[in-house]
Amino acid sequence: MSKQKRRSKLSFFALDPKCDKYINWAVALLLLAGTFTIISTNVGKTTSAPNIVPKVLMKQCMFVLCGYIAMWFMNRWFRFKWYSKLENGIIIALLIMLILPLFSAEIGGSHAWILIGGISLQPSEFAKPLIMIICATCLYRAKTKTVMLKEKGHLFIKAWAAFIVIFFIVAMQKDMGTLVIICFIFLSCIMIPRYVVLQRMQRLLKLFVYGAIAAAIVLFGITNIGTEIIKHTSLAHIAVRVENFKDPYTDVYGDGYQPANSLYGIASSDIRGKGIGNSTRKYGYLTQADNDYILAVLLEETGVFGLFGLVILYGMIEIRLFYYAFKTSEDMYKVILGGTGVYLFMHFFLNAGGVACLIPFTGVPLLFISSGGTSLMSIMLTMGLAQNCICSIRRKEMDRLL
Repeated sequence: MSKQKRRSKLSFFALDPKCDKYINWAVALLLLAGTFTIISTNVGKTTSAPNIVPKVLMKQCMFVLCGYIAMWFMNRWFRFKWYSKLENGIIIALLIMLILPLFSAEIGGSHAWILIGGISLQPSEFAKPLIMIICATCLYRAKTKTVMLKEKGHLFIKAWAAFIVIFFIVAMQKDMGTLVIICFIFLSCIMIPRYVVLQRMQRLLKLFVYGAIAAAIVLFGITNIGTEIIKHTSLAHIAVRVENFKDPYTDVYGDGYQPANSLYGIASSDIRGKGIGNSTRKYGYLTQADNDYILAVLLEETGVFGLFGLVILYGMIEIRLFYYAFKTSEDMYKVILGGTGVYLFMHFFLNAGGVACLIPFTGVPLLFISSGGTSLMSIMLTMGLAQNCICSIRRKEMDRLL
C-alpha cells in the first residue's frame, strides 16, 4: 500500500482540520490525566484482585476509543438536515432506553443504570446532548418556517415536550444530579436566542430559577425543613446527602464514611500532594475512588497543582466554546456551544462541590476523569458536535474573507 493511500485512510478517521486545536489538546490531556488516576485508584484493589489494573486499563482504553468514534462521527458527519428527518425516531429510542432502568435494581438510591454483559450503562447521560440538539434543531427549522418566530410558544414546542417527558422519567429514576444538569442545559438553550416571542417566557424562567435556588437554600441549607420532609419519602437517600454536606463527621463510620474520608484525603495533601500513586484513601476508604470521588484521590496525590491544572484545562475548553458562541450569528450554533459549556461546568461544579462537601453530594462524575463509559461517550459526542459547529463557523468566516 502506497504512503498516499495510507495517509488518506488515516485522514478519514481524523477530526476535521478546522477543529479548534486548543479544545482538542485540553480534552486529550484531561483523558490522559483521567486514565492515570483511574489506574492509580485501582491499585488499592490489587490485594483482593491482583489482575484488576490491566483489566481496568483495557476497559478504559475501550471507553476512550468508543468516545473518540462518537466524537469523530459527530464532528465529521452530523448535519441538522438529516437529523431533523430522523429526530422523532431518535427521541423515541432514547425514551425507551430511559424507561428500561426503572425495571432494574436500585444502585445508590437510583434506578439509572442497566447492565449489559457485565457493563453498566446510564442512558440518561445521552439525554444531555440530545436536549441541546433538539433545541438547536428548532432554531434550524425556524430559518425556513418563519411563522415559528412570530407565534408565541411555537418555536420550542417540540423541545418543551421532549424535556417534560425526559424530566419525569429521570425524576422517577431518582437521579437528582443528572436531573439538575439536564434542567440547566435545557434552560440555557432556551435563554440564549434573542427573539421578541421568547422574551416574556425567558423573564418568567429567570424568576422561577432564582426562586427555586432561593427556596432550596432556605429549605435545605439554612433550615432542616426540606430534609425532614424528604426523609419520609422515597428520596430519603438525598436527605442523608444533605445532612452529610452540613456535617460529614456526625456519622463517620456510617453514611458519612465516604465524604469524611474524602475531606481527610484532601486535607492530608499539601501544595504538591503526596505524589502520583501515593494516595492512602484509595485503599478501601473511598469505595467509589475511581468514579464519584476520583477528585479526592487526584487532589491527595497532586495537591493544589493538580486542581490548578484541572481548572486551566476545563477553563480553556469553556473559554474557546464561548468565544465561538459570541462570534457566530447563527443561533443554532450558539445553543450547541453554550449548552456544551453549561454541561461541562455543571458536572465540574456538582462533582467538585460534592467531594469538598460545599454542596450536597449528587454522584455526578467528573467529566473526562472519572471512570464510566456512558458519561465519557456522552461528553465526547457533545464535544464532537461542538467542534462540528466551530468548523462551520470558521469556514463561513474564511468564505467571508475571501
